[in-house]
Amino acid sequence: MTKYNLDGGTGLFNVLGIRSHTKVIKPGSGVDIKHFKMFEYINAEVLAKKDDTIKVEAKDIVKETLFFPGDHVVVNYSNTNELYVMDGSINYVYNINPLLVDVKINKVEKLNDLRKHERFYVSLMANIRVYGTSKLVFAVVKNMSSGGIKINCNDQLTTEDVLEVEILLDRTNKLVFSGAVVRKNKVRDYFEYGIEIRGISENNLKCLYHYLKWLDSDYR
Repeated sequence: MTKYNLDGGTGLFNVLGIRSHTKVIKPGSGVDIKHFKMFEYINAEVLAKKDDTIKVEAKDIVKETLFFPGDHVVVNYSNTNELYVMDGSINYVYNINPLLVDVKINKVEKLNDLRKHERFYVSLMANIRVYGTSKLVFAVVKNMSSGGIKINCNDQLTTEDVLEVEILLDRTNKLVFSGAVVRKNKVRDYFEYGIEIRGISENNLKCLYHYLKWLDSDYR
C-alpha cells in the first residue's frame, strides 16, 4: 500500500510549500466545515486568522451541540480555480447557535495533491473490534484511500491485531472490512493509526469505490 501514509512529521502546509495558511485563506473567506459526527458540511465564514488558527462562524443553523475542543473537523476552501482541504481540530467554542469556533489547522492539501496520493480527508465515525473480542473501539476516520484509512482513537491497537472496521459513511450507508495496523503514532493523549484493508466483500468494495468516486467528484 505504497500510496498511503500517516502524514507523519510533515508539518503545516508542507505539501503546499508555504509557511502559513494566511497565504491561502483570509478573513471574509467562505468555507465549508464538517464535524466527524455530522453527515453534511456547514456553510461558514472565516472571521479572523492567527498563525495556524482560524475563527469560523457558521452561516447555516446548527441544531446539534456536537462541537467540543479537541474534536476533529475538515474544512474546505475554494477560490477561483483551486480547492484546499484542511485537516483541523477545534481549539475553542465561543457559541453554538450561531456556531462560532476557533479551528487549529493541522495540514492542508490542494485537490491535485489529494488525487495524486489517491487519499481524501474526511471526518467520519467508526467502530473497530479486535477479532476474537467483544469490545468496540470508537475512532474518527481522518483520511481514506482505496487501500486503507487513517484514524484517531484513544485505545491501544497492535500490528498483530486483526481488526473488524465499520465506518459510517452517511445516514444509510456503512463500509465494513477487516484490516491491520501498519502505522502508529502517539499524539498527546490519543493515537494515530494507519489501517490497511486486508479483507473486504465485493459489495463493500463497490461501496468504497463509489464513496471515493463521490469524494473525487465533490472536490471538483
